[in-house]
Amino acid sequence: MAITTLQIGNELLSTTMHVLMKEFRDNVHESVAFLDAQERVHGAGNPIQAGGTRIVVPLGMGEHSTTTRLQTGFERINLSVSDVFVPAVYQFAHVVRPVAISSEEEFINQGDSAILSILESRVKMTANALKREFVKQIVQGSQVGWEDWGTLNGVDAATNGQAGYLEEDTVTNQGNTVGLVSKNTYSTKTGWQNQMFDGAGSFNANGLAGLYDLMVEINAVSPSGAPNVILASRAGFKNLKRSLSAQERYVDQAKLDGGRMVQTFDGIQIDVEYNMPTAGATTATDPVSFYFLNMNDIHCLWDPKGYFDLSDFETVSGEYDVRAAKMRVRGQLVAKHLGSSGIAIDLEAF
Repeated sequence: MAITTLQIGNELLSTTMHVLMKEFRDNVHESVAFLDAQERVHGAGNPIQAGGTRIVVPLGMGEHSTTTRLQTGFERINLSVSDVFVPAVYQFAHVVRPVAISSEEEFINQGDSAILSILESRVKMTANALKREFVKQIVQGSQVGWEDWGTLNGVDAATNGQAGYLEEDTVTNQGNTVGLVSKNTYSTKTGWQNQMFDGAGSFNANGLAGLYDLMVEINAVSPSGAPNVILASRAGFKNLKRSLSAQERYVDQAKLDGGRMVQTFDGIQIDVEYNMPTAGATTATDPVSFYFLNMNDIHCLWDPKGYFDLSDFETVSGEYDVRAAKMRVRGQLVAKHLGSSGIAIDLEAF
């Protein structure tokens, strides 16, 4: 009777790892707050822009024409007009991590299932590391290797020329540059100044009022409606839960769940973000406790092949007896309107 053996070639290896990546994405996204929130709003890997080195977002910053008062109908109409758009320009950022296995490792771990098991763990660990680093850069900034990516954290000093998008300064006094457009230059434009609230170190005294204040100010200037994502620090979430617990009412008598952790504020789901900026140069004293985000106006734009994409496995050319694939992330954090988002600082203590 003939004996048939299966050799693990690059094609089979690549196909199997792509299946594993799809299964892995469905689970890991739930544990990464920023990515999970963007997926709820836009879907996994969306929105996208194919090709190019830059992302250009037109910002409406001016009035096209002026009003003419008519009393008799014979008045001369002022036909002076001007351009209304200012382009915000963002550069695509690109990082990769390899996933590799050497022939020696294949010899040591002979057997098809053993080889796939090793690579499965390496793919998962690589993807998990990229996701952790990505979220840390977006939420906190200053992540090594991700210096070309933008960050929400505009409280701490800019690093590598990347100033954060959301600042702790009051409206009209913010000065960071976002997408090559200065917030100081357009300080009187409601859409290019984020909302902010300073809790002054006491959630019990100022927290709830401050969060309501943020919602009011955001809704007053937002062209895209209310925020759809709230990211909270661990301490900030605990303080909010503690403040609201006395007001909770259980409408489902079959299940009185006093420890329920899925919290909403004004109908917006709150996600606890592990990497909230609370220990930086400035955030050590003015920690960011809450991000209120309208992800229609601030979100990550992806390359179609840049959303934690795993390439095919190939034999490494040259003197290396290794098979490897690359996992890549290519995109950028873009902002179209800053007034529809905001931050609450210094609400870590109850």
